[in-house]
Amino acid sequence: MRTIYALALAGLLAFLAGTASVAQDEEEYELHIADKLLELKPDARVHVDMHAGQVDLQGFNIEVPKDTKALYVNVLEATTDIDLVLCDGKLDSIDDLDDHELTEAMTARVNEVMAWTPDDGLKPGKFVVYAGSLAAYEDEEVSFDILLSFNDKPKLDTPKLPFKPLDQLTPMQRAVAASVMLYTEEGAGGSGTVVTPGGLIVTNHHVIENEDGGTLKQVWVSFAPDARKLPVQTHIATVIEDDPDLDLALLQISTDLDGNKVEKPNFVWLPLAADECELGDEIRSLGYPAIGGSRSLTSITLTRGVVSGFLEKQGKLRWYKSDCLLSAGNSGGTTINAKFELAGIPTETLHDPDTMESLSYIRPVQLIPAKWIERIKKEVK
Repeated sequence: MRTIYALALAGLLAFLAGTASVAQDEEEYELHIADKLLELKPDARVHVDMHAGQVDLQGFNIEVPKDTKALYVNVLEATTDIDLVLCDGKLDSIDDLDDHELTEAMTARVNEVMAWTPDDGLKPGKFVVYAGSLAAYEDEEVSFDILLSFNDKPKLDTPKLPFKPLDQLTPMQRAVAASVMLYTEEGAGGSGTVVTPGGLIVTNHHVIENEDGGTLKQVWVSFAPDARKLPVQTHIATVIEDDPDLDLALLQISTDLDGNKVEKPNFVWLPLAADECELGDEIRSLGYPAIGGSRSLTSITLTRGVVSGFLEKQGKLRWYKSDCLLSAGNSGGTTINAKFELAGIPTETLHDPDTMESLSYIRPVQLIPAKWIERIKKEVK
């Protein structure tokens, strides 16, 4: 028996409001709400440290004054994806969520933002906002800051990418900086590669595929300025091209996290390999596999191997076979050759559970559609 695994981090982060547990590696653990509520005052940041599995959601008392025109709750400096839920009172258990929820913010944004206005039912009174990670491993240490504001949005700095100029980066630093983590609103994740200074990203189709088999419109993008640290979520990319047959997609970084258009983009990028790999060529793959850390946020991981073989169809190269270790979350990522060029896109793993043997399948960049290649080349001239 052989099983083919697409490598996107999909379905692992699923959570339905009202359920009392989260599935992890086919096991479940109960979601725990903190017994004690903390006080959240306007314009005063509160720091929170939690152990997932012991406390998954922390509640905060808030009081909305009369004539309030808008309420904002911001998550800051989170170590994993944090979600927000506003309730009309304290919850005794997660099962009470449906009956008490007023609004929520559960997007792919790691540092979540919640806005509540009179059009959404904002009114004066006392409420409880719950914050926590529904994507962290059990026993994972989770930390974040939370900030409450009334009427005016808080002026917060958009995360900046502290990359050196391209000519000051080593080849490996450049490869790391161009290898991005992608995260969708449906809780799926994967990797991608920036291939132009203007922010075009090549990835797999199944990374941006929704549960109904359609294509998502946008993806949240995180960069790794330092391979030792967690990636920093900074931008949103839109899907501009998609080829399900080749399992490829082309994205365009379009805005920052607040929807502001990117002015004068100058991202670190990798060139596409001009030549196909040969048998025995050494390759390295960069990406964000789930086994590298938290399910929603993991540091970049490098694995290496060789081109072990090829698969052709009608006389044309379709796949590189490789012993380079790939796993869920590597999909759409960065396979580089000895010249540190993008040689392929990690896509699938063929696994035999009886023998514990596995082989990775990488899509050669030469299969990227000609129309996409033309656009990429035009931007890097």
